[in-house]
Amino acid sequence: MTDPSRLRLTCALAAAAAMAWASGLGSAQGSAQGSLTAATAVATAAVAATAVATASAAGIDAQTPIQPATAALPDTRWRHVGPPDPATATPTGTSAAVADPIDTSDPTASAAAPSSSATQGDTVAPTPIIYGPPSPADLAALPLLAAAPTAVPIVALTPDAASSLMPAEPSASPPALSTAQPSQVPPFVREGDFDIPMPWGEPSFEAWRAAYLSDGGKKWLEAMVERGRPWMSFIMEKIYAYDLPSELAWLPMIESEYTSDAVSRSGAVGMWQFMRNSVGGYGIRIDDWVDERRDFMKATDAALRKLADNFQALGSWDLAIAAYNTGLGAVLHAEEKGGNKDFFALRDAGLLSRETSDYVPKFLAIASILRYPARFGLPISWDPPVEWETVEPERSVDLGLLATASGVPLSRLERANSELRYAVTPPWKGYLLKVPKGAAASISAALDDPSKKLLRYTLHTVRSGDSVSAISRNYQTPVQLIVEANPGLQPSRIRIGQVLVIPVLKDGVPPRQPPPSEDSAIPFTGTYVVQKGDSLWSLALRYDVRPETLAERNGLELTSVLREGASLSVPITKP
Repeated sequence: MTDPSRLRLTCALAAAAAMAWASGLGSAQGSAQGSLTAATAVATAAVAATAVATASAAGIDAQTPIQPATAALPDTRWRHVGPPDPATATPTGTSAAVADPIDTSDPTASAAAPSSSATQGDTVAPTPIIYGPPSPADLAALPLLAAAPTAVPIVALTPDAASSLMPAEPSASPPALSTAQPSQVPPFVREGDFDIPMPWGEPSFEAWRAAYLSDGGKKWLEAMVERGRPWMSFIMEKIYAYDLPSELAWLPMIESEYTSDAVSRSGAVGMWQFMRNSVGGYGIRIDDWVDERRDFMKATDAALRKLADNFQALGSWDLAIAAYNTGLGAVLHAEEKGGNKDFFALRDAGLLSRETSDYVPKFLAIASILRYPARFGLPISWDPPVEWETVEPERSVDLGLLATASGVPLSRLERANSELRYAVTPPWKGYLLKVPKGAAASISAALDDPSKKLLRYTLHTVRSGDSVSAISRNYQTPVQLIVEANPGLQPSRIRIGQVLVIPVLKDGVPPRQPPPSEDSAIPFTGTYVVQKGDSLWSLALRYDVRPETLAERNGLELTSVLREGASLSVPITKP
């Protein structure tokens, strides 16, 4: 049954709160705190309208004056969102959500509604929401509410009028967290929002969040997300396939900024920054043709499997991510020495390196923002997604010639296949060339057309002292490819005058003409100014002389590095 006294009481309190907050705190409207105060006043007026409508439905005159309070006012409780303030902190367990003052099922009802022992006419102060510590203006509102007049005229509002006073939907960008430790999970975070638990309130985590949520930090995040855009669709596909936390998609951002060509000071390579000694068992190949640490598909697969293995061994994603940075053995040793499996406890005990101590909270801070970028005003979209297909060539092909034959931009082929040490696919079976989705048909047609020459060649005539390995170094072409380009060739049994077909793998190596019989007979009367990228090897090919002769005539060693702008003596006759 509806209690008429209680309904009248609610009407009076709501109206008093609206009037007091609107008049007593109106001067704060120019500040962020004032905006929140104004919103609170409007919301309180809406509560009044709702109570009036309820009273009217119950047949109660909502304009009947309330008699003066005779009982002492209870302590006002502030519902606090953000850093705790010792003087105004919310009692443990108090929710930050706005509670219906009549709903006694709400756990905060004891602070917002009259107790069962209160007499009719008791007045209870409302419970405004405060973001951050209460300002002096907020605290000044308390006596205004307590000293409300004994007879409060209530203006009856229709349901439509009450609806017009309701506050607008909150912005998608919640208030940024302070670097100080908050008392609770931010109000915009729901249970199950994250696959990896976030350490809300941990100082280093909050400090990184504050940095990334600054104007400059947001611009950097946007730029990094755009850089990772070509690979993100594949990364997420693998994450879902392995049933791993989606936050792991952001790990390459702090590893390499999504750059496949990245090389660290310690020698880690690729988007996922694998060391040479850390790829065993994960299907990564490193040889004269490829370094698959740069292969975005194979490296992504290997990295996710490695992270899953770390998690299985450690039981915590914080520690699994730490192990990805510093090594599984180092984290296991820290656990054993520290006697616990808490990353932050091990860090605070000094059992993890400084780099790893920063690595984990830095990653978690990025993940906590980019998992839901719209909440922070970041205009990030994956539409349309960038997707890839694979094609297996049956022969070695030059990417430049393949791009011309197929119509696929060379820049896209080179970027997607950055694991190639040359712009040429390896001769062995099983290599998968990555091409933009929809381009596989044109690539396959070019590969299957025997009339299309997809590899450049030059001819080399064997001279005294030549060996296949020396020829390989000269042309920077692997021995294996020279052998495959010359069926029946036995590397240990070449003869003077034999003509070899040499695949050209690098730009700037022109077709080689038959050499003269004696370099010493060639007059070096010309002058050449060294350009950027020149070497004794490339100039020897250009002027059709032995590199040893060119070096000797200029007082250099074969290993000498040419200085840009230097003058060299060269044969006057040019090809």
